[in-house]
Amino acid sequence: MDQSSPPPPLYQTIGAQLERAIASGALRTGDRLPSVRALSQQHRVSMSTALQAYRWLENRGVVQARPKSGYFVAGAPPQLPEPQLDLRMDGASFVNIDQVLQEFLYIVDDPQALPRFHAAPARELLPEAKLQHLLATVNRRHPEFASGYHMTGSAALRHEIARRAVNSGVQLRPDEIVITNGGLEAIYLALRSVASSGDTILMESPTYFHLLQVNESLGLKVLEIPSHPRTGLSLEALDFATQTPGAVKACILLPNYPNPTGSLMPVEHKRRLVAMMAERGITVIESDIYGELHFDEQRPPVLKHFDETGDVMLCSAFTKTVAPGYRIGWVAPGRHFLKVQALKMRTSVACPMLQQEVLAQFIRDGGYDHHLRRLRAALKSQALRMADAIARYFPVGCRLSMPQGGLLMWVELPRHVDSREVFALARLEHIGVAPGAAFSTSRRFDHFIRLQYGDPWSPALDAAMRRLGQIVTRLAERPAPVRRGERRAAAEA
Repeated sequence: MDQSSPPPPLYQTIGAQLERAIASGALRTGDRLPSVRALSQQHRVSMSTALQAYRWLENRGVVQARPKSGYFVAGAPPQLPEPQLDLRMDGASFVNIDQVLQEFLYIVDDPQALPRFHAAPARELLPEAKLQHLLATVNRRHPEFASGYHMTGSAALRHEIARRAVNSGVQLRPDEIVITNGGLEAIYLALRSVASSGDTILMESPTYFHLLQVNESLGLKVLEIPSHPRTGLSLEALDFATQTPGAVKACILLPNYPNPTGSLMPVEHKRRLVAMMAERGITVIESDIYGELHFDEQRPPVLKHFDETGDVMLCSAFTKTVAPGYRIGWVAPGRHFLKVQALKMRTSVACPMLQQEVLAQFIRDGGYDHHLRRLRAALKSQALRMADAIARYFPVGCRLSMPQGGLLMWVELPRHVDSREVFALARLEHIGVAPGAAFSTSRRFDHFIRLQYGDPWSPALDAAMRRLGQIVTRLAERPAPVRRGERRAAAEA
């Protein structure tokens, strides 16, 4: 019996030939590649096969697609140093949201902003037409969805969520999933089920500002644990912070491409983290809202994959991948299921059934996987273009970590540049920047900004990034303020 592996698909063979030509130097960064038609004629294959070859190369970061121009050899990832890990830790404290966050939330819907303020794929990357068609079909077949409450949510959608969970390393039953109004309600319900006012919740730092707001609304204290912009939460800091029994009630973590850093926690770190929290009796609330947006071939596992006690509560949503406006999320609460289900009914009763059924059919028919493949390739290309623009337009002293998935880029500016000023100046020119000050209760990220790369690259976006670089450069060229301790030391000398 022949044990040899089957030959690769034809499009991969063609793509591999081009990749070897690029690696040899025969094709250089920025060189224009043959058109899809020319490539199909050259290899005597269909245009569909030629296009598949280019998309395969694009997904590997080897080529870039430029609107109305064709395919070009991609540049190497920028060589900016990555942000440094700040291991300082403050004590647990009640959340007091920075005023700059209120200003950011006020301007976030600016329709002219480029890049946009919202961390979501652009409309042209989402399957609006397909969803609109499905919406009309489901609505016509099931007019009763508008006439009543469906408190347990769509059985079809819960089945599809459970089926897809296998890809992230988790075995779920449909009847242990609670449908929610977006990913934030999923976390809110999970948090309410295990924590009470005054309890301490551990979070990675920096973290998504709406998570800070949830803790603020529930009267919880937050203990921020340093997080590396490439590998995520510091396990050493986590170990130190949780050694006192009962000091921490729960933790909220995003191990896969979180907002704002885009980091990815290594698999072994995930295993150790779950074991450590289980040993110390600390509930883990995990958000995997960006997990489907991986750039590598393999989807990263979730923390719940390593859960043996039912104390990891897995939350996610479809708001970052396919339909932000549908506001459909979910939570698998493990041993806390009954309490979360009761809280859901007391909080918002139910979720729109029509949108749930549309998503279930979209997933079941294969449209979701097809869409995700295209979306991941586009986001990977856009991330490279944005990183290249930052390397070209931002001043010396800036740092950047290249995300391996997700939608977000975390940029460290020269230490004396205040992200509040960058935000204030950029918003006047409709440039979507999130100030680092909004992602922590401390001041340690005041010289960081968050950018999202969900918008397809264009001359207008390139111009916006150039202008943003000019703003940062102008602020960086101002003399750094002399701190009080430095002033005193100079006077004594």
